[in-house]
Amino acid sequence: MKTLKDIKQMLSNCGAYIVGTKKEVKELPNIIGDDEIITYATSGWYDGHTWLVVSTSKRIIFLDKGMLFGVNQIEIPLGKVNAIKYKKRLFMGEVEIWDGASMYKVKNISKKTLIPFVNAVNDSIGEFEKSQKSLGSSIADELVKLKKLMDEGVITQGEFNKKKKELLK
Repeated sequence: MKTLKDIKQMLSNCGAYIVGTKKEVKELPNIIGDDEIITYATSGWYDGHTWLVVSTSKRIIFLDKGMLFGVNQIEIPLGKVNAIKYKKRLFMGEVEIWDGASMYKVKNISKKTLIPFVNAVNDSIGEFEKSQKSLGSSIADELVKLKKLMDEGVITQGEFNKKKKELLK
């Protein structure tokens, strides 16, 4: 489990600039996985509250920790993000994130964090898609090898089916 110190270091490394979301940052160690990297974070106005919006190597997280009501959290896996759009105003900006079924619009984002956030999300999506493609091709390669072993009589049909089922999970 990542510590608050680890989280703050990741936020510092990516140059994140966040305002008014200290409670949400303190909640991140309970949310960010051990194999997950924060690529950028910003804060803005969503659903009547100030939210922390975090781009990671796996998902986009919207986080609002209230004083009394607990934690509101929305997650969009990178594989589900259809589009990200931004508008830059004189002092502030807004971003829209589409996941196919819904659109999430965060307003009043600091203008200096807007484009770095959008770029971080797009870069994370690109890396995620690249890893998924290589994963898919490695599974296909493994199935071809297994089929060859079965055809040569090294493994049985049952062993092939079992391994195929494991690979396709």
